[in-house]
Amino acid sequence: MNTSTTHSLRRVRVELFVRTNPPTEAVERLADLAARVRRLEDRTTVAEVAVETWTTVRPALEALSDSEPAVSPVVDAFEEWADRAGYSLSPSFARCETESLLSRGSRAELRVPLASLAVYEDETLRWVAPCSDGERSYSVEDCLAALEEGGIEPSSERTLRYRDPDALEERSRQ
Repeated sequence: MNTSTTHSLRRVRVELFVRTNPPTEAVERLADLAARVRRLEDRTTVAEVAVETWTTVRPALEALSDSEPAVSPVVDAFEEWADRAGYSLSPSFARCETESLLSRGSRAELRVPLASLAVYEDETLRWVAPCSDGERSYSVEDCLAALEEGGIEPSSERTLRYRDPDALEERSRQ
């Protein structure tokens, strides 16, 4: 079977999550990230992109909503990926207890980073940024750079792992 046919059958989806109400100094960076993600749609290696907003939540309150919880299930999936793949999402993602000003006791809070990127291939989560492998941290920018070069994830050697062997061959000739 032709490898270019095999790779063209794979569907890569990229989702950028940006935190609602970021600090003023972060707005320009988040806008730049969103523009880079949207430009990926013009590449043949990415089939779909989405930019979503999210915020730190209290899962107990999120569960009370008539709409489906939006943040907790996404972060749960990211944490499952990190556990399987041998990465850590902390300190960017954090579950902590916060004191309630209105009632006694504390409540669990799920904190999310200013920006996070998820890469799916054929509906399977393949990469989440930011993350760390214990030796190196991988930022949203690292992951975007890999996607812009035709890769699907940055590697620890600071080179790209290519999902398209033809792209790697072409790059080595340059």
